[in-house]
Amino acid sequence: MNKDHSPSELLSLGDFSRHSRLSRKALRLYDSLELLPPALVDGSSGYRYYYPAQLERARLIARLRQLNLPLAEIRELLDTPPDIQAERLGELWAREQQAFLERDALAQFLMDTLRGDTAMTYDIQVRAVPAQQLLTVTRKVLAPELPGVIDEGFSLLHRHFSESGAEPTGAPLVIYHGEVNTDSDGPVEICWPYQGDLPPHADFTQRIEPAHTEAYVTLTRAQFQFPEILQAYAAVQAYAEKHGERSPLDTREVYPTYLGKNWCDLQPNDLAGEVTWPFVPRG
Repeated sequence: MNKDHSPSELLSLGDFSRHSRLSRKALRLYDSLELLPPALVDGSSGYRYYYPAQLERARLIARLRQLNLPLAEIRELLDTPPDIQAERLGELWAREQQAFLERDALAQFLMDTLRGDTAMTYDIQVRAVPAQQLLTVTRKVLAPELPGVIDEGFSLLHRHFSESGAEPTGAPLVIYHGEVNTDSDGPVEICWPYQGDLPPHADFTQRIEPAHTEAYVTLTRAQFQFPEILQAYAAVQAYAEKHGERSPLDTREVYPTYLGKNWCDLQPNDLAGEVTWPFVPRG
């Protein structure tokens, strides 16, 4: 920072806080993130001083925070060339609006659940799945990155089959060994059944998935979107609990369409995949 200015020409931390209406705690945080560093820090006292011109940036940061934008993204936005800042803000705000719509739909789903309402009905099927030889990769991932991680995992597995001479024998699937949301990162196991011999490889796991029974429902791409997919999970879970006991196997999604069509090419009403819930039938 320019140290040619004396403190008398600048605003103290208290004065800057008062004029900007930002707390001293917030200003210290913004300094630590290099979002709004002071113009001068006195070497002996540690006092912070700001240019009056920095008030404009401070007030803009405060308004952007009201849009619920993370501080890291605000810094990125303000470091963007001025002629494209508005465009970049439009992109960030569109994302926030989509996130709000998803939270609103999730809240409605949870209220319906608490009331015992079932707004949607599903054609739930049951099948016996034989033991399968699987090639898998396991990833820890948060919800926003999940689609890309799944697609990358399927591509890695398919490429390995092509290079090794093994042959896929069914649709790829994703097994959820833990909750995936904005806080919990699974893990998820991305799998593909196959036949043939594969040499050991450091990047992949080869294992046998035991035979089991599962309830499943086939969904369109639109129904696969969050939070609509939660209703499908709730439906197959309720069916499994009504007709059997809990299985030691985790819930999963099966993607038959991956064999012939890229996910991004699917239309909203195209069948996209299956949500399944393993269970042990009674009797």
